[in-house]
Amino acid sequence: MLSPLQKYAPTFYARGDDITPLYEPYAFYSELKTRILNAKERVFIAALYIGHAEQELVETLRQALRRSDRLKVCILIDCLRGTRVSKGKSSATLLLSLIQEFPSQVQVSLYHTPDLTGMLKKTLPQRFNEGIGLMHLKIYGFDDTVMLSGANLSQDYFTNRQDRYMIFNNNHSLTNYYHDLLNTVRSFSYQLQPGTNELIPYQLTMQQDTVDPIQETSDTVVLPVIQMGPFGIRQDEKTTLRLLEIAHENKNWTIDLTSGYFNFTDRYKSFILRTQARFRFLTAAPEANGFFNSKGVSRYLPPAYTWIEKQFFNHIQRSQRDNDITIEEYKRPGWTYHAKGLWAKMGTQTRPMLTMIGSPNFGHRSSERDLEAQAIVITQNENLQEALHKEVERLHDYSELVTKETFTRKDRLVPYGVRAATAMIKTML
Repeated sequence: MLSPLQKYAPTFYARGDDITPLYEPYAFYSELKTRILNAKERVFIAALYIGHAEQELVETLRQALRRSDRLKVCILIDCLRGTRVSKGKSSATLLLSLIQEFPSQVQVSLYHTPDLTGMLKKTLPQRFNEGIGLMHLKIYGFDDTVMLSGANLSQDYFTNRQDRYMIFNNNHSLTNYYHDLLNTVRSFSYQLQPGTNELIPYQLTMQQDTVDPIQETSDTVVLPVIQMGPFGIRQDEKTTLRLLEIAHENKNWTIDLTSGYFNFTDRYKSFILRTQARFRFLTAAPEANGFFNSKGVSRYLPPAYTWIEKQFFNHIQRSQRDNDITIEEYKRPGWTYHAKGLWAKMGTQTRPMLTMIGSPNFGHRSSERDLEAQAIVITQNENLQEALHKEVERLHDYSELVTKETFTRKDRLVPYGVRAATAMIKTML
């Protein structure tokens, strides 16, 4: 029934017992450090950025490198975000010491969107230029194990910013696939190198490198998909839409879908509204949005997402789908919400047999501007199905149902200026 999805993505097989979701940020950080220290051959990391203050993480990498001169560390971050200076530091300057100490073991690459060039490149200031497009992959690999997530590498993602994290243990072919993906993006990215003096602490150069993946077999199928809108690669979008078609054709599916940033494309919205399935959407409440109470223009982003959410809620009402499509908001005091992904149950099943895990938010930026990586995991393994059920229900433990009254509350009223601005910059959200 799900075999049509294999037309859109490569297929990898795994044992469900070798796949482990994590549930808390501290577990993600602890596992990340432990896996780095235990790695024998390779550590590869792709993330939007590494927080400029994450010295402990850098020291963990340094400790692992000192243990073995065979260990190779490859890091891929976004160039715009990774060179953004905060308090005199950036991801690039933070990682520079590793390159200087281990020049034959460490490679740091910075992807730069091809859409930011010429006068636009010269005139757009930092932070604003990131709206043009970013490298948004979140991949963490250690020898023959890979961890997929939506989380970046900074303090809030290690403490009180809820996300998703899934470990694929002992899967040589799948890990090689993501290693190959990372190296492919690296081949057209800048390479971080030491600079010539204190005024020029680092320089960016170019190089190429590739790796081939290998297949395995078992009770679980893993289909990696990528989305690179600037390059015309729409694998993730096509596969997701085909999955919704399969759900519609077979009926009686229950689909949980979550994103910290609620901004579906028109294609996703139309497919969702016509798909004969029960949907539970989970997104961040305004106070759980990472931009809540931020400085500058970004403080208007939570109300902008509220406006987009309200419009979709109204679409549900007009389509008379409010009995089988619901929206919930994640609220947890002191926490922000960044989890993204999908879980699906067929017919009378009580546990998900499919999940999507990775970096996309199912929105305009993910589809058109950013570079994204995701995996579809389809399993018959009951232990993994139970773990997936636990994962999604734990997220809903902190949620509240959205109703008409939600948008009439004083704190949820969206200023007219924000509504107008949202329409103009919707594809950048």
